[in-house]
Amino acid sequence: MRATPARPLHPLAPLLDLLQLGQAFTATGSTSNSSDVNVELPTTNVAIPIPKNVEDVPILSIPENVDIPISQTQFQRIDLDSLDYDPGTRKQICEYHVNQRDEIQRAYIIKGLHQPPLKTLKKSGKHIRSFQASWFEYNSTWLEYSPTTDAAYCLPCFVFHNSKGVVGQNTFTVGGFRNWKKVGGKDCYFQGHIGKDPNSAHRVAEQMSIAFRDRDESCSSLNRGNFFESLGIVTFWNEKVVEIIEKAPKNATYTSPRIQKEILHVFSAKVKKAIREEIGDAKFCIMVDEARDESMKEQMAVVFRYVDVEGFVKERVFGLIHVVDTAALTLKKVIYSLLSQHCLDIQNIRGQGYDGASNMRGMWNGLQALILNDCPYAYYIHCFAHRLQLALVKASKQVVPISHFFLTLLFFIKIVNASCKRNEQLKVANANEIARLIDLEELETGSGLNQIGTLQRPVETRWSSHFRSVSSLLKMFTSTVKVLHNIIDDAIDGEHRAEAELAYEGLTSFEFVFILHLEK
Repeated sequence: MRATPARPLHPLAPLLDLLQLGQAFTATGSTSNSSDVNVELPTTNVAIPIPKNVEDVPILSIPENVDIPISQTQFQRIDLDSLDYDPGTRKQICEYHVNQRDEIQRAYIIKGLHQPPLKTLKKSGKHIRSFQASWFEYNSTWLEYSPTTDAAYCLPCFVFHNSKGVVGQNTFTVGGFRNWKKVGGKDCYFQGHIGKDPNSAHRVAEQMSIAFRDRDESCSSLNRGNFFESLGIVTFWNEKVVEIIEKAPKNATYTSPRIQKEILHVFSAKVKKAIREEIGDAKFCIMVDEARDESMKEQMAVVFRYVDVEGFVKERVFGLIHVVDTAALTLKKVIYSLLSQHCLDIQNIRGQGYDGASNMRGMWNGLQALILNDCPYAYYIHCFAHRLQLALVKASKQVVPISHFFLTLLFFIKIVNASCKRNEQLKVANANEIARLIDLEELETGSGLNQIGTLQRPVETRWSSHFRSVSSLLKMFTSTVKVLHNIIDDAIDGEHRAEAELAYEGLTSFEFVFILHLEK
């Protein structure tokens, strides 16, 4: 029987860890002579350094519409235990003295969400609607409720809200939200609230798999990199981002490469924690592959495959780790280290999935053999697609006509793709051929049809690459013949003309055309 993963103790995970991390950066960067003490949240191992003296707490922002005396002798220390935690009756952060706000913010973060047990709820409106306790579960990182005002609130917005006078920004902080009919459905107000201020600079860069940073990120640079340039686009229409960038202290802008990497590591840790809790004590399989990145570093990807508590099969990428070499023993140590860091029992491994490299599949010293010695039920399964690809390539080489066919295919693809000029001629010829066939009504027209492509090169280690290569030639056969004719007629170098003529003879031979259609 599987153990159901325990729910996180603190309801604001993963947002609160990021908020307290930001407070830690600000506190440590703005003070020089203060001695710090550590305060820990009940659900995190991250220690937050908090200055002993309130006067040493850094000033984040001062709202323009609040008149607060500058002298530090005109305010008294606040008993944090006496703070009002009811969202409907508590004072706004901006109403406190500017030198007290950081301390108040941290107190509310440590206290957590105000989600009282709801037995009897007030009914309101014509259809007698009310707040639902189940909304806490689906909005467990931010939603609060006040029985006093019968309204919903947002704790992160309250903690970092700068002013009471901004129209349209007080719904979840000052007045509260009571329009229950707008909760749920496609236009759910809760979803609109948490999604209206996305960090587009990070999201776009991550989704497009492009680099965050650039070599020169100075203000005078014409190209400050994807992150800063995307952030500049966001600030064009998002006043909140502009306010944060302009009013934040110089050491608390959170845009330096080091801080950005640490924030990304926080996100990564939260994702791994969620995957770990989803696995629980269940059995699981590991899938591993390694490849060299553009910086010439060997990176190993680790994927877990398991069945969750609801009976669904899940595959989750759990780590991308740099390895110094690809020896089986090295990979084993790295995998075991990753498992132990997240309290995953090696004896729960029930399968291994790797490619066919000798360091992976070796019967005696391969990675699968080393893990199988420690866990006798961790059966190794060679990637079936990779195995099928290798088997087909090996078999085709034993049949002389098929082997000759692919050698000829590679030969004239190399000739046609040898220069940009020939590629351009191929595209023009292909476009003219498509137009001719459409005029003859031999091709269907429509969105996404009849795209101008290129000849695909077959690669032994990439499954389906041979099929894609054959398919591309069939679609561009006439265009390819025309390009070879152009090379034969117009090439200055006699060797190039000879190669093109040899390729043309092979391409138009009966045996080659027959096998071309046979391979399809």
